[in-house]
Amino acid sequence: DVIDKIHERHPEGIDGLICVAGVAGTCGDMKLMFSLNYFGVTSLAYGIYDLLKKKGGSCVVIVSNTISQGGVHMDLCDMLNYACNQDRNEARILSILEQYDGSNMTMAQGLYATTKYALARWVRRISASWGANGVRINTVAPGNVSTPMTATMSENAKAALAALPIPINYGTDELMHPEDIANVIVFLVSPLAHGINGNVMFVDGGTDALLNSEKVY
Repeated sequence: DVIDKIHERHPEGIDGLICVAGVAGTCGDMKLMFSLNYFGVTSLAYGIYDLLKKKGGSCVVIVSNTISQGGVHMDLCDMLNYACNQDRNEARILSILEQYDGSNMTMAQGLYATTKYALARWVRRISASWGANGVRINTVAPGNVSTPMTATMSENAKAALAALPIPINYGTDELMHPEDIANVIVFLVSPLAHGINGNVMFVDGGTDALLNSEKVY
């Protein structure tokens, strides 16, 4: 319905698409998390790609800095990327998730990171062909952000967040601000970022650099 409505309203094309919707492992519904975080994004982007192409628009997809922190289920990640490029058999993948315990937060967060890792890899894989047709696509990998969701987290969850330092906020208990992420998204979707395509941009105040200082690519 969303794809049809966008075509109905803007047959001339669109300038940009920003895919931000998603849920964390704490939602307790692993099927919803995979459907929304991965299939929802890729389906929407593919569905209005023709409109982006008409105006030389660009797309920005939100992933997460957890993609570099381990815990990713690479078997599921491979299946997601394969499904997206082949028959997109969402139902089959969701049925596999029934064997995972979503109440186990370590497991749930690993599955969350899996959806975001697969999404980042999907962007990298399609960026060359989309770019060749005038459509740039990039990802933003935020760190922990101060939102209504994080404000209502349990004390244990807040302690887990505090265990991941944010260098630019050192000495405080501040998380990243929504504006910190939004400003980068606005830049990436704009013509000012014309030379940036297929990039995974970490916007986490330096947390990824701190944890993975030896990695430069």
